Parts: sequence; structure tokens; C-alpha cells
Amino acid sequence: MLLFAIELILLSAVDASYPLSFFFFMDCIGTLSMLADISFLLGVPAEEEQRHAAGETDMTLLRATRTAKIGARAGRLSRLVKLMRFLPGIGGPGGPEGEDEKLKQISNQLTNVLSKRVACLTILLVIVMPLFTLGAYPEGDFSKEVWTESLWRRVQRIRDLQASNGCTTGCVQAVDEFWQAVDRFASFYAGREYGPYSICVAGDPAQQGGLVGCRDLSDRSHFAEPERRSFRMHIATNDLAATFDYSAPTRSEADMSLVLISLVIVLMCGACMLLNYSASELAVRPLERMMTSIKKSAKAIFSTVSAMAPSEDAEDFGEDMDGEVALLERVVRKIATLAEISSKKNPFDAATMTGMKTEELGVLALTALSNASRAEIQAPLVDAGSGMDLTEKQQNRTEISVTMQWQLEEIGLVYEVLNSWDFNVLDLNDKKQEQVVAWLMMNNPGSCHYTENNVDISKLRAFVAILRGGYIANPYHNFAHAVDVTHTVFRYMVLLQAESVLSMLDQFSLLVAAASHDIGHIGLNNSFLTEVQHELAIRYNDRSPLENMHCCKLFEILSQQPVNVFSNVPADQYRDVRKTIIDVILHTDITQHPGMVQELELLYEMNSKVFEASSNDMLGEAEVEVLSTTENKKLILKALLHGADISNPTKPWNISQDWATMVLDEYANQGDQEKSRGIPVQALNDRDKVNRPTSQIGFIEFIVGPWVVAKVKVFPALSQINLMLCENLSFWQRMWVEESNPNDAEREKVKERITKITNLLRSSNRWTQQAMPGLVEPKSARRRRSFSLG
Repeated sequence: MLLFAIELILLSAVDASYPLSFFFFMDCIGTLSMLADISFLLGVPAEEEQRHAAGETDMTLLRATRTAKIGARAGRLSRLVKLMRFLPGIGGPGGPEGEDEKLKQISNQLTNVLSKRVACLTILLVIVMPLFTLGAYPEGDFSKEVWTESLWRRVQRIRDLQASNGCTTGCVQAVDEFWQAVDRFASFYAGREYGPYSICVAGDPAQQGGLVGCRDLSDRSHFAEPERRSFRMHIATNDLAATFDYSAPTRSEADMSLVLISLVIVLMCGACMLLNYSASELAVRPLERMMTSIKKSAKAIFSTVSAMAPSEDAEDFGEDMDGEVALLERVVRKIATLAEISSKKNPFDAATMTGMKTEELGVLALTALSNASRAEIQAPLVDAGSGMDLTEKQQNRTEISVTMQWQLEEIGLVYEVLNSWDFNVLDLNDKKQEQVVAWLMMNNPGSCHYTENNVDISKLRAFVAILRGGYIANPYHNFAHAVDVTHTVFRYMVLLQAESVLSMLDQFSLLVAAASHDIGHIGLNNSFLTEVQHELAIRYNDRSPLENMHCCKLFEILSQQPVNVFSNVPADQYRDVRKTIIDVILHTDITQHPGMVQELELLYEMNSKVFEASSNDMLGEAEVEVLSTTENKKLILKALLHGADISNPTKPWNISQDWATMVLDEYANQGDQEKSRGIPVQALNDRDKVNRPTSQIGFIEFIVGPWVVAKVKVFPALSQINLMLCENLSFWQRMWVEESNPNDAEREKVKERITKITNLLRSSNRWTQQAMPGLVEPKSARRRRSFSLG
């Protein structure tokens, strides 16, 4: 009792939830039930003889009841197992104070639940199961009752004879036979562990003579009266009673009870330890790994949420389980959003696509082909200037923008025009286009310090001249397109303050890739080359044959020392430059477009709090930290070049319209070849069927629109392209109505589609949303634009 009381006190001290809990009351009931086993309290007094009358005691129920009391203590035993961890060699190494407190709470709750189940199940088994096996217990020794009953019948026969005839010869003979039977009764137990030591007959001594009284049988049965009364078994039947020496069976039963209790305790401890181990292996440890992983992910996902990261300790998300649940809920919601982005293939449903014209379906087909796995690259080594802080970089930008003015005068341009979306490369002749490319590479504000010290201007001009000679005079994929893409990349980097994220060598490499990304283009797309088994498709196994060819031609040029603009780059760093250039050019393949849209969307969702905290187009420190990771820098480089490659719809209307006409002319030329070869004509390539406005609406809706939405969310400084895209979409819609004269149903359907993509574009402009309804440019992006609306 003292030990159990100490246990209750210790459990209450170490577990605040224990007092008045399920286990508390179970332990109290189990402890109080022991009083029934204590002889001087509620049990059978040790001074009294054992009474066993026929039918009075059922040993099966007695055993079941005792086991049930042990089962009622299962809760306490399962709790005591926890104390075993303090024993030498059993307890595991302790962690730092306060580590994984939330997981301990989960473990404790899980252990409590399992312990309750064990206790209830044990009680149920020990009470109910024996009821189905009552006949399976060992048979009892009923010889005591049989002998006592037999002797009593002889006494009754003697009394009947005396009552009818008096004590005659027959009565005397019956008495002798009675005592002979008593002798046989005593000798019957001679070889057993228990036996009678006295027999008593009640009655009137005057009437029954020597029959009434007690007779000592110890000389016949070799059993004597035990000193402890509880060792005596008293068997009584009416007027006859026999007393047995039950010392040996009582001791054996006590020993077996101790063994039974010990066995049950051992089994319960073992079972509880096994359950605890199983629960730990199956639930707690996997949950611990999951929570650790989730917390690490949550740190990245919610890196700027002060409520979830109030201190430097990223593992502290709350003081109780509610904090863990809230964290899980937020992470699950975020993961659901990311999964939706990763799994979606087209933002437009089947109903929207129903009834689309051939040109629009052809735009979707551009991205339908799967491509080879993307080349993995390593970020270029950081070069001089990348360690500057934001203030130093902004100062350098201002100084450079002043010194570059006189250089442009030789070309006949001013920096204000060149550094704006109003710059139109189609207004320049071939020589001036070549000079512009060389100037952009040499004087880009984010990399001019590098080029001044590491790039020979004569080599650069010779390199650009060879590049221009490598372009074919296609309607669209010509050197003018390369200049336009190079200028667009330049504008992107200026607006984005790319020097905050990209090294100078990164930016220079990207400009080189932009100028050469379509070198040698033959005016036919990859689908055509694969269809006709062109030598390029065969050489590059149908995997982006054009883009692989562009990379090959570029590095063939760079292998010539007089024009190698990377000649001063160390060999190990040049390998990284080569990987970067190859990767960004390969990602100009239009089949890579959907994957990059998803990557930008995931980048935004994973760091939405960082990007949403920005109040203007300037990159803050948190945004720079996010974008400066190796993987994100790779994505930025690919996104800048690919975005520039498909940027025509985001230019002023007069420029955008001219480029649209040229690209459709090139498609039509390919369609003519497809007709002459007798192969299927691709949707956008039939000059007799293609509707120019419809094709451009589809191109904006399915390709450029989702791309701009994703890009402007990450780079709000590019919001002006968002505005121009909305304008151009409206102009194409107006032109389509004028040229096609559609019916009201067609007009309404196209209007719904344009409204849908326009709403998406508006939603992506965070800090210019107030300017979006009227399509007015924000002050920081407003430029003097003079162009014809056609």
C-alpha cells in the first residue's frame, strides 16, 4: 500500500495531467481492490478455518476475479514502464533541454491512448474469456465432500435404527461399521498432501452413545491439527463435520498466486514496452521526421512571417499542440497551392477551348511536344563587383549611365531611347544593328566594369560581326531578331537591377547568349525538322535540334582566339559560363515554356510573403536573398532570355504588329514547304487560312499572358510590359472584329476570353493595380511614347 501511495504521488508530480485522470481513478480502484486480499482488513481472517461447503465457492470465478484485479492495474503498469528509462543502460541519451517538446506531447498522448486500450482490453479479456472456458479448469477434488456425505448417511442410518428398534444388535453393528468407514476415510488420504485429522458428529450423547463427539484421526491419517487456522479445511454436512489439514495446498496456492501475479506483471510490462516501441517506430519517429521536414519547409515558405518565426530559433512555432496543428494547416494549404500549380497544364478549360479557331489551337500545339530533360548547370563563379551592397551598385549605375552617352552619338542614338521600350531595331540598318549589339554587351550598367577590364573591344566587335554573318535572312529569325532579344534582355536587367542578384559575368554571358541564341536558324521549326528527319533532327536525336545547333555554332565561333570574348576567363570558370549559355539557349525552345511558367509560379508561391511585402519596383534585401540562391539564379537567367525571345506582344503596338507580321510570314513559308512535301500543314502555317489577329490573340492568351502574369509577380519592375500586353490584346481584338465581322456569339466568346486573361494580368500587378483599370502607365515606368495605332 505504501509503495502504491508513493507511485501515485510520483506520477502526480511528474505528469500534471495525471491527477483526476482516467489512470488516476483506475489506479485508485486497483489499489483499493487489494484490501480484499489483506486478511486483517477485508479478506478472510487467518485465525478462522477455511470453510468449503459444496456449491458455496466457484474456483473459476475466484481466479477470474483475481486476474481481473490485476488487469485493472494495467494502466498503472503501463505508466510505470516509463520509469524504467531512468535505469542504467535502458534510458537513451538525453537531448538538449527543451528539444522536441511538441513531439513529446504527441508521444505522451499516443502512449496514453494505447495504455487505455491495453487496460480496457485486459479487463475485458480476464472477465469475459473465462466465462467461455468454465469447463476447461482442472477438476476439483470432491473426495472430501463424498466421504463426508457417505459418513453422514451412515450416521443417519444409525439414528433411524435407534428410533425404530432402539439400540439392538443391528444398531451396534451399524456403529462398528461407521467407525470402520472412518478408518478407511482416514487411510484414504495417507499418501496425499492433505487429509483429515478429526471428525465430529453432533447429537444427543444419551441417545446415540459413542457416536456423538469428536475423534482424533491423526494416528490413522498421519495428519495433525495445523497451528495456523487458515490452513484448516472444515467440511460439514448436516450433523457431521470433518476437519482437514490443508497446509500444503494452501501454501501451493499462495505460491501460485504470487507466480500468477508476477507473470501477469511481467507480461503487462513486456506488452506495454512492445506497444510503446511499436508506437514509437510506427508513429512517433515517422511523425518526428515529418515534422522536422515540415518545419524546415515552413521556414522557407514562411520565412518572413513573424508570427511563425518570432526569434532566431526556427523550430519554435508555438508553445502547444495548437501551434503545431496551425503550422500543419498552413503548410498543407501552401502545398495544395504548389501542387495545383505543378499539376496544371492549361489554365483554360475544355469549354473555353471548344470552338477555337485553327490558329488558336495551333498556338497551343507549339508547347505540346515533350522535350529532353533539362541540362543541369552550376552557377558561374562570383566575379568582381558582386560583393557590393545595394547602395554601391546603384551609384555605379548612375555613373555609368552618364559616361555612355557620347558612345551612342556615334551610332546616332540617345540613351533615353535605347533604354526604353520605344527603341525599334527595325528602324536601323544592318551596320547600326551590329553596333548596337556591341554597345549593349560592352556598356550594360550591370556588367560594364567587367567588360572594361576583361573584354577587348576589338575582339567583341569582330565577334559580333561573325555572329551577324551567321544569321540567315529569314523573315523573322534573322539578325534583327537577335538584336531585339539582346536589347530586351538589356532592358530587363536594367529594370530588375540584375546586379543585385547576378554577377557581372552572369550578365555578360546572358547578353552573349541573347545575341547568338538563333544563329544559323533556317526558318523552320523543330516539329518540321523532326517530321522530315532533317539532318539536325538526326544529329541531335529530335531533342531541340535548332537550339542545340545554335549552341554548337556559338562555341565554334568562340573557339577562335581572335574573337573569343571569354579569353580572359579562367578555364574552370569558363566551363560554368559554357554550361550557363547552353542551358539558357536550350530553354528558348518553346516546348520548355510551360515548365518555366510553373517554375516562376512556384518561386512566387514559395516566397509569396517576401514578394508581397515589396511596395515598389525596387528589390529589397529579402527579395535579393531569395533570388540569389543557385537554383533561383538559374531560373532568372533562363527566364530573362526566354521572356525576351517571346516578348514581341509586350512591345508598343507599332513594334509588336510588325514582328507579328514577320513571324507569320516565316510560318507561311514553312507551310509552303509542308504542302510541297505532302506532309500535314501545321495550324499556323497555311497562308490561305491563318487569321492574323486570331493567331495573336491565341498566342497572348495561351503563351505570353500566363508567362507575363508569373514573371511580373516575381519582378514587379516589369509591370509596364503587362500594361502594353493588355493594350495590344485590345488592338488585336479590334482588328479581328474589323477584318472578320464575327457574329454576336463569336464576339461574346472572344470577349470573355480576353476579359479572363486581362483579369489575370491585372491581378499580377501588385503595386500598379490602381493604374490598371484605365491602362495608365505608372509614373516610375512612364515614357514618352509616340507610335501609330495602325
